[in-house]
Amino acid sequence: KSGDYKDFLSRLEAGLDKTGSKCLAWCLMPNHFHLLVLRGERPLAELMRRVMTGYAVGFNIRYRRSGHLFQNRYKAVLCDADEYLLELVAYIHLNPARAKIVRGMAGLKKYPWSGHKALVGEGKAGFIAREQVLRHFGSSLRSAMKKYEEFVEERIGKYKRGEYSGGGLIRSIGGKEAALSLIRGGEKEAFDERVLGDGDFVERILKMEGQTRSEVMPREEIIREVERRTGIKSDKIFSASRERAVSAARALYCCLRKEKGRASGVELMKELKISCGGVAMLVQRGRGFWK
Repeated sequence: KSGDYKDFLSRLEAGLDKTGSKCLAWCLMPNHFHLLVLRGERPLAELMRRVMTGYAVGFNIRYRRSGHLFQNRYKAVLCDADEYLLELVAYIHLNPARAKIVRGMAGLKKYPWSGHKALVGEGKAGFIAREQVLRHFGSSLRSAMKKYEEFVEERIGKYKRGEYSGGGLIRSIGGKEAALSLIRGGEKEAFDERVLGDGDFVERILKMEGQTRSEVMPREEIIREVERRTGIKSDKIFSASRERAVSAARALYCCLRKEKGRASGVELMKELKISCGGVAMLVQRGRGFWK
């Protein structure tokens, strides 16, 4: 019922505010929900407890029932935000179309129980961090909305069921430092945790357990290393040149900045003036040169 959906969303909005978390995508389905959350100052478990326990109590009172409401504990996926953020946003918001609750992009625009409407300008932003998502598609709000919609449309029918889903909650935290602190913090006992990233993501996370901030490679040192290995000067690396040698040097720089310098995807987008997808592609290509 719509009243139940509204109650859930009201509790989610309050929980996000209390914990300092940000919601980048959301979708309510008849028997489950999906969230993409950037964790704030408070633990993820606190957010979910506020939402799920409060909602279950209210639901039982409304319908004069007792006992557990949710069949399973929620599941969380620790994901590599730099490489999977936009795919997760699209995957979550395409759920109603994938389940044939609505038809195509026109139906998604009208579906009231997801964040998609807000991202295409068909509804108020509400609690979704609209600007944080759309900045990956352009600096102009109108243009970014159009590019986001095109991005989602290209993915209709692409995703397999459960490809990116943890079953209840998809958790994205901005950077591996935060991931490590969460793994060490004991919060993992509250839910079933998986990891979403490319083939080496889990291994890289674990390897970082022994690393300290002193081991972070400075940007200037990375530039010198790339120049030494490739013979390409930094002004060329940061230019718009598409020469093969320059592109290779740029890919190596991008890879080293992300993996040795721990730069975020957003930082690399600004440095190289490229899209989020462009960063992911360069990092992947750069790994081949580094190895």
